[in-house]
Amino acid sequence: MPDLSAGPVLLRRLRHEDREDMVLACRDEQTWTWTTVPHPYELEHADAYLARTVGTSVDGETRWAIEVDGRYSGNIGVMLDGAGRADVGYFVAPWARGRGVGSLALWLVCDWSFREADCGVVTWNALVGNVPSRRMVEKVGFHVHADPARRMVVQRGERVDAWTADLLPEDLVPLEGLLR
Repeated sequence: MPDLSAGPVLLRRLRHEDREDMVLACRDEQTWTWTTVPHPYELEHADAYLARTVGTSVDGETRWAIEVDGRYSGNIGVMLDGAGRADVGYFVAPWARGRGVGSLALWLVCDWSFREADCGVVTWNALVGNVPSRRMVEKVGFHVHADPARRMVVQRGERVDAWTADLLPEDLVPLEGLLR
């Protein structure tokens, strides 16, 4: 898994040193509201996640830490189905939001999926109501489907509706547009 970078964003392997910032990010209300991370998020959750993921590809998923200004600032991962489709998921820590960090990280992973993982489509889903995540995928070029997928995601034991979207290689916006 290569490091990827654009502008202020570096995507790199997760490290054990990311533990404290990971806990802070996952305790943020926006993070636990819109993701499936445990709530409340404790040190043992970060330790277990890091034990499973540091230096490895897990269950066909390639995962990167998002780093900005030398600080862990979120996670992004892509699940490859082996037949030309990738499904992307991410969260951005509160201290990195509002700066285009998520869009750059997403662009890097989509570009990598098309170029290096031989994908013909990248898909995304998020809980209905997660407007910042939806704006982010739209900014990168994803086509968001009109109707939510009903009860698609399990969040802390409850099935909830999700927005879905897809991105073809020709839909990916030029990187220069995100670097302005």
